[in-house]
Amino acid sequence: MQYDDRVQELIAAVPGVAGWRLAALPETLSDTQVGQFLNSFGRDTASSLRDYAMARCLADLGLRAAEVVQIQLDDLNWREGTLQIHRTKSRRAYAVPLPEPTGRAIADYIRLARKATTTSRAVFVRHCAPVDVPLGTGRVHQAVHAAYVRCGWTDRSGTHLLRHSVARRLLQSGSSLKEVADILRHQSIDTTAIYTKIDLRSLEGVALPWPGSTS
Repeated sequence: MQYDDRVQELIAAVPGVAGWRLAALPETLSDTQVGQFLNSFGRDTASSLRDYAMARCLADLGLRAAEVVQIQLDDLNWREGTLQIHRTKSRRAYAVPLPEPTGRAIADYIRLARKATTTSRAVFVRHCAPVDVPLGTGRVHQAVHAAYVRCGWTDRSGTHLLRHSVARRLLQSGSSLKEVADILRHQSIDTTAIYTKIDLRSLEGVALPWPGSTS
């Protein structure tokens, strides 16, 4: 007996795979890996000093690539040690504390590499033709990807890995979910809730014993 397998006609009857919200586990870097990432940057040229300063903004503050390239000279308050973040997804302005290593990296770039004749008020500018033009987000992603490759992480990409790592570090240091949401500038704490999956210390405190175990 022969059967006529008309598979194409049955495809529409196959249900799609469910995609549950917040189902994925955020990938993060350990503190040791973050240190390896930052140490992979050379600081002997104008471009490498700039890329290192941008990397510190990503790894220390959890900034988005778009937020990094939009930093203006006037956003840096050296006296108070703060950085003003503008034009984020919420179109609001935020003043965030500027950690000493981050501030030092930015200051070194401005003092040693950024030309005094630059007319742009953007902190991070091009050093190849056309020079003194504000960077686009593509250059931030290129610098981060090149650092991943130098570290031997050829299977990793994107700047959000660093942002996730900031959230992990904050949670492990005892920060509340609301504090993490404020630092990462989330409009809703529901967006921050995904990081509860990587807060192993808190999860251990609420985990129930495995059925049949003695603990």
